[in-house]
Amino acid sequence: MSTFLFYMTDVEAGGATVFPQINLSLWPKKGAAAFWHNLHPSGEGDELTRHAACPVLVGTKWVSNKWIHERGQEFLRPCGLSPKDL
Repeated sequence: MSTFLFYMTDVEAGGATVFPQINLSLWPKKGAAAFWHNLHPSGEGDELTRHAACPVLVGTKWVSNKWIHERGQEFLRPCGLSPKDL
């Protein structure tokens, strides 16, 4: 699985996305995006991609995530036609 994180707004103060294991801070800038692979090729989680959002001190922060999966899951848990199947 991979992640695209899109920054939709500028933030006046605060709001960084931090990756503590690699000492990286990404500051929100409208129109910018970040991309990373969440898993190793073996399928195990990559600890280096653990991240968190710092509080916004002034302004607002809007982001959009797009998760990209290597395989679909339509055969693991198919969608039903009835509400009770959800």
